[in-house]
Amino acid sequence: MASAVLLTGATGFLGRELLKQLIDGLPNEQIIYCLIRGHGAGSGQSSSTKPEAHAKARLNKLLEELGYGDPTVASVARVKPILGDISHLHLGIDPEVLAELTQTVTHVYHGAATVQFDLPLPDARGINVVGTRHILELLERIQAAGGQPRLSYIGTSFVAGRRTGRILESDLVVDQAFHNTYEQTKAEAEALVRKQMADKGLRATLFRPSIIVGDSRTGETSSFKVMYWPLKIFSRGLIPIVPASRAGIVDMVPVDYVIAAIWELSRREDTIGGCYHLAAGPEGSTTIGAALDQAAAFFRVRKPLFVPTALFERYVRPLFHLFFRGKRRKALDAGRVYVPYLSYQASFDTSNTRRALATSGITPPNVAGYFAKLMQFCVDSDWGKRSVRTSTTGRPGQ
Repeated sequence: MASAVLLTGATGFLGRELLKQLIDGLPNEQIIYCLIRGHGAGSGQSSSTKPEAHAKARLNKLLEELGYGDPTVASVARVKPILGDISHLHLGIDPEVLAELTQTVTHVYHGAATVQFDLPLPDARGINVVGTRHILELLERIQAAGGQPRLSYIGTSFVAGRRTGRILESDLVVDQAFHNTYEQTKAEAEALVRKQMADKGLRATLFRPSIIVGDSRTGETSSFKVMYWPLKIFSRGLIPIVPASRAGIVDMVPVDYVIAAIWELSRREDTIGGCYHLAAGPEGSTTIGAALDQAAAFFRVRKPLFVPTALFERYVRPLFHLFFRGKRRKALDAGRVYVPYLSYQASFDTSNTRRALATSGITPPNVAGYFAKLMQFCVDSDWGKRSVRTSTTGRPGQ
């Protein structure tokens, strides 16, 4: 039986782009399994649809959105949905299917996670930590059956938590303060992977993207969360005062760079055991002050007044909450989870990554150089409400 790759998180922002890369880059005889839950929005199926059919419908819809609408094409026909859930024991996979995966899977790309900042800690752990543990158990099962599987684990640079200054790619501190449960549980999950590498000889490569945004060449994105939400509020002039430091570090990377880097580094033997910050780093990041100046000019809105976070929370927020109504109050409350990142003072070192990618031509572009393209796509698509045709050529950084 042909070797297979297992992808988790295929329906997410990064996962869908990674799936596209796997389809285009892997030989047609290599099966691509996608672990997909048998429920969720966007499948077009009724609530009475069987989970297996629901999972298949979700994958088919995703493939069509990615431009692979013909299921008879060999490169598409080998993409198979696996009904399951990372938070369930044995990934919630049917025993017969699990046995098949044990015999065929040689590489797991694990990107499934909850990225909600305000999820209660037990709930976040149930997905990010327990889910990763279940993936590691599958890999251990494959090893026990005589296989030598490889794991490409997709974490986040923000396992740095509340630390400041230069954060090395080798650094991981679990017993520290974090801004939210997302950061904490991703740190705990990465610690599990590192332990499996040390104790069981797991062949793994760790990837830590920073804030992932749209394509650097077109601005295109399928998700308008994280950075996009406060940017949308800012573009409408809804908040005249922001709790931020102009010197706050903004490290974000376009999805095309992240995919290119993962694809390059996940297939090389010399990167096994390595950890890579897929980030702009000190060389390519920008500041909150510079980003908002650029955004103010683009959207033609007044530059906001910057105030220290403590001052804002004590005096300004209560005043705004008293007088704001409707969209403004909603924006004020919903934006609270992003406040810590408006004065962010951690810098992600990318020495390992830049060294590993030195001969590939893959480099993270400077944030300031493509930020306008991101904003233009937001306007052209009305923040995701209408379709926009784009085209890309070349590799990121070229």
